[in-house]
Amino acid sequence: MDTNRTIVDAYYTALSAMDIDGFEALHHKDVVYNVSGNTIISGRYESFAALKQVLPAVFEALDFERFQFAVKWRIMNDGPDGATAIMEARGMTRNGQRYDQRYAHIFSFREGKIASVHEFFDTHLANDALGFSGKPQFASDGPFEF
Repeated sequence: MDTNRTIVDAYYTALSAMDIDGFEALHHKDVVYNVSGNTIISGRYESFAALKQVLPAVFEALDFERFQFAVKWRIMNDGPDGATAIMEARGMTRNGQRYDQRYAHIFSFREGKIASVHEFFDTHLANDALGFSGKPQFASDGPFEF
């Protein structure tokens, strides 16, 4: 369990520093991301490479001089096969809107890496502040599953 806690802490530390290579290295080669809600990035992504196709849509909308992911996080529950955590991000978008977002993540692990992530967040805020409304949906590997 301590290993899983270490992986989750490293996940948020890399995200906070925008260390995408370090962030990616924490994931199993067959990681599956399920992104909740009704946004252009919502859906299931069956590899980190698939997920990386949507990250620019988020990153391009944020003003990284005035925005930071993982300002604060807490691991709420962890066990031998999974962990649940809450993370906060704060700051401004490039269009001048505040994007103070709270994310809930449910992680599973395999072979010392993140095997799956279920991500929950305020999708209305994301659509509004990130300018997602009216843009086409990214091609995912299917709908959110649990």
